[in-house]
Amino acid sequence: MGGCGDDDDETVPPTNTPDAGTGDAGTGDAGTGDGGTGDAGTPPTADDTDLAVVRFNTDGTLDTAFGTNGIAKVDLSTGTANARDTLWSMDKDASNRLVLFGNRKADPNRSDLDYAVARLTADGTLDTTFGTNGIYSLNISNLSEQARHGLVQPDGKIIASGYLPQPTGVGAQSSNRILLQRLDDAGKLDPTFGSKGVVNSAPFKSSDPDNVEWGLVEAYAAGYQSGSYVTTGYGRVAPSGTVDLLSFRYTSDGKLDSTWGTNGVYLLNLTGADDRGRDLTVLRDNRVFMVGSATPATSNIDALAVMLQSNGQPDTSFAAEGYKTYDFGRGDEAFFDVALSPDGAWVAAAGYSAVSATDSDAALLVRSTTSDTEFAGVVPLSETGNNRFWAIAFNPASTQVYAAGFINEGGDNHFAVARYNTNGTLDTTFGTNGIAKLNVVAAGTLETARSVVVQSDGKIVVAGIIEKR
Repeated sequence: MGGCGDDDDETVPPTNTPDAGTGDAGTGDAGTGDGGTGDAGTPPTADDTDLAVVRFNTDGTLDTAFGTNGIAKVDLSTGTANARDTLWSMDKDASNRLVLFGNRKADPNRSDLDYAVARLTADGTLDTTFGTNGIYSLNISNLSEQARHGLVQPDGKIIASGYLPQPTGVGAQSSNRILLQRLDDAGKLDPTFGSKGVVNSAPFKSSDPDNVEWGLVEAYAAGYQSGSYVTTGYGRVAPSGTVDLLSFRYTSDGKLDSTWGTNGVYLLNLTGADDRGRDLTVLRDNRVFMVGSATPATSNIDALAVMLQSNGQPDTSFAAEGYKTYDFGRGDEAFFDVALSPDGAWVAAAGYSAVSATDSDAALLVRSTTSDTEFAGVVPLSETGNNRFWAIAFNPASTQVYAAGFINEGGDNHFAVARYNTNGTLDTTFGTNGIAKLNVVAAGTLETARSVVVQSDGKIVVAGIIEKR
């Protein structure tokens, strides 16, 4: 199953290599962290967390028919401060069932994490026909598999992306490898993909001749492109230093596609420092729209959007070099999630503009896929409280956009979801002045919505993490 040190790819590794590790004026990054400011806006205080899934009616009121009084809680494991339940993304299938992608603490005798995929029924009940009692879990050599985005394919199969840290090699750092898994509708690994359903891929080798295994690369997301899988993420060839945005394409059976980009890779390297891909969506014409962050100048992280042609080359009709940076006036800005409208005419991205982990505002991008029409800006959910977006989705019946994240009020985080028109204005008929909030756990500082989907009847489902109570 692609254990430590194995490489299931049969193609020659790409020769368009990423950053060789120039000095980084920011914080050191071994590739395992997110970079930028902290996720939930406040330091962790809880040893154990659960997943929370909440459904709102189309007017923004809580749908109490979902789960228990509108909330479904999923306890994947009993966690500790350094190994606990997390959620990175959620998708829905054709039956409106909800597929959750995250991590769980491994069994009590281990300190590492396992990759976890869980499925709920459309009304918020754990679907025990999936995996083992509703949950699929992956462990490769006790290496703390890291979950990121996942999706449900049109045929019902599930692709889950992330990365696999490797044991410490020569020196002090551990490298990461792309991790892709494909599950069938029953939550079992699809043996026709990769090695027994898993791709454990090291497209780049290290620039250190004495330590050739330790090149670093991660897949934050994988998009479905006419049977193939396009990734976005970041990596480098050096043992330490800055990272570049990287994208690869894998065939339907899990092999690296050398025809993608230049010599098998699309690489974006600005001059400032780290450049990262966080999510992508595949357009109707098979172009690929990626979002993340870039560092055009030292200590200035901007939100980023990239448009690639169907073959992985930059789309110069989008921008001169195929990418745009968005500077909203603060030192740390990023887009973390992206969505395509049902008619294919719009893309939207959600993120934040931050001064620090406790001083940030939500940010939004809504852009036409066929013209330069766009809204891009900071959209504060509160005039005083810390707030961010982590997730975005379109209404299947219109081009309205739902963005989800958190608002901190008096030191207490709340789930938040807002509805926008394509011009960036709030739809004030939703929730209270366009925003619906829910305090899932009192006095919670980790509570944040990390994903949002809209079911076929227009109801809005958000999912994230909460402190265990």
